[in-house]
Amino acid sequence: MSSLPLAEIRRRFFEGETLPDNSVPSPILHSWRRCLGLGLSAARLRLPDKLDTASLGSRQQENADWLQLARPAIDALFDSVVDDGHVVIVADRHGVILDQMGHPAFLDRAERVALLPGMDWREDVRGTNAIGTALVLGGPVRVRGSEHYLERNRQLSCTAGAIVSPQGELLGVVDVSGLPRKLGDAQQQQVQAAVRHIEQRLFDEQAGALFELRFAPDAATLTTPRCGRLGFDDDGVLRAANRAALATLGLDWPALGHSRFAALAGQSLEHWLSRHGIGAASLRHGGQLYSARLLPPTPRQAAPAAVPADHAAARAGRAADSKVGRNDAGALPDGLLQRGQRLLEADIPVLVLGETGVGKERFVQALHAASSRAGAPLVAVNCAAIPEGLIEAELFGYEEGAFTGARKQGAKGRLREADGGILFLDEIGDMPASLQARLLRVLQERLVVPLGGGIGQKVDVRIVAATHRNLEHEVAAGRFRADLYYRLGHYPLRLPPLRERGDVAQIAANLLAQHGGARRGVTLSAALADFIRRYPWPGNLRQLDNLLKTLLALVDDGTELGLTHLPDTLREHHPAAVGSASGGQLAQLLQQHGGNASAAARALGISRSTFYRRLRQG
Repeated sequence: MSSLPLAEIRRRFFEGETLPDNSVPSPILHSWRRCLGLGLSAARLRLPDKLDTASLGSRQQENADWLQLARPAIDALFDSVVDDGHVVIVADRHGVILDQMGHPAFLDRAERVALLPGMDWREDVRGTNAIGTALVLGGPVRVRGSEHYLERNRQLSCTAGAIVSPQGELLGVVDVSGLPRKLGDAQQQQVQAAVRHIEQRLFDEQAGALFELRFAPDAATLTTPRCGRLGFDDDGVLRAANRAALATLGLDWPALGHSRFAALAGQSLEHWLSRHGIGAASLRHGGQLYSARLLPPTPRQAAPAAVPADHAAARAGRAADSKVGRNDAGALPDGLLQRGQRLLEADIPVLVLGETGVGKERFVQALHAASSRAGAPLVAVNCAAIPEGLIEAELFGYEEGAFTGARKQGAKGRLREADGGILFLDEIGDMPASLQARLLRVLQERLVVPLGGGIGQKVDVRIVAATHRNLEHEVAAGRFRADLYYRLGHYPLRLPPLRERGDVAQIAANLLAQHGGARRGVTLSAALADFIRRYPWPGNLRQLDNLLKTLLALVDDGTELGLTHLPDTLREHHPAAVGSASGGQLAQLLQQHGGNASAAARALGISRSTFYRRLRQG
């Protein structure tokens, strides 16, 4: 880069002088030239008015689908940058800011430059800026201080990334803005990571009905946002992609609808399926060898004829009984149960991740009920509840006299009990390390040898595992075998916590009805519904479900449940008080906790982002 001060570079640019090579980053210089060509003034510019509340609400509703998928990544980005005094901004594809949350110390400065919801930050409106320029480029950009085209924006530094759907549609922008001296490479990397995670979730949701080809130089990254992902229809035509795949293959978005599986993989989709089936293989492109995996599309609804009548009836009945994917867990991401079913039918282990209490067992029960094995056993083993000395016998069974205390006739073991059905390994992250190697061998060979010897028995089982632990961290810490993790974690399914499932009060109402509330005329009052929406539910679905069962047991028929029916432990800590607290009261609470927003938010039972949002709203 040039050693000239940026102020001097700006002067030369606006006076039409030749600039030294590499005086400013190429994306910035090209943006300046675009703005100059549009006749924008760097000193005085008439800016558009802020959208009214109704218009902003309409914009937010138009973008609700992808915003809902993006929310976890946006909240995580906020948590990682807020303590450094930054703000996180989300804008739509037209550059209109939809949401903003950040540190109170910087929010005032952001307001002075109109970095607010409802304001238009397109490049042709406000000159070079991270939001507008990222939209023009369709990718990441960082704009520091005086690199902004408008003089009034030089107090800002911003880094942003454009969000693109698997079909190449530009959806919006995620931006982090802050003081020039505080915003650097770390924030740029965090924004790019957030965009990758958002686009990964979009691919999961929007490309489920396609054959998905994943590839990466290292097989360990096939489940991460960095792997290449391509979606093909039944005819082998490319219909969806992520940016990592396009960059690796030297393609661009216009390739969608034109490129074919055979041209990219060196063989037709039919040939790949006949040779490798749905599973792991190798892919060679441009002289580079990649680890690859083909995942199946959503099964067609016309397929029930292939299922035996008794299985189909059992499946229909049990799926109707299970409320997962319908009522209480109906706010799970669309297609999650269907993806699990596709993996199960292809004999790919299903790994279910989620916090304690999110309903992993309910999800697995629904998966079993919806599968072609609905009429066969679903055998569950809680790896955390069985003593370490007994879990091997519990899983593999034992012969008579295998150990002291063994039953005279021996025991079959859970794996052989699940033959023809599904084995559910709950809390597999707590499985003893000594047992993990033996389980891995069974998964590979499908041969069970009981303790004490005896003849090995072939078993036909589909494996579903679940854990609340971060298995990647457990592998790094040496507590979980890497080869077992890679055997199980082809495509982990994450169950979101209750707080991320939309209207929790509606979920509660559905649960109440399932437990007989509707039959007894027991309903939720508006005040209790509001409390349910605000409370963070650290125990997730299990905590909510248990609360409702308890309240039903304590009240008479026809009762309208209100705040007075809650146990004292909940009434004392519920966040409804936040709704009536003034900005001054929240600021005072923040001061009482020494400026620690996390501690103040915990005291109210809300997230830190919610605390900041309420503090800003006054």
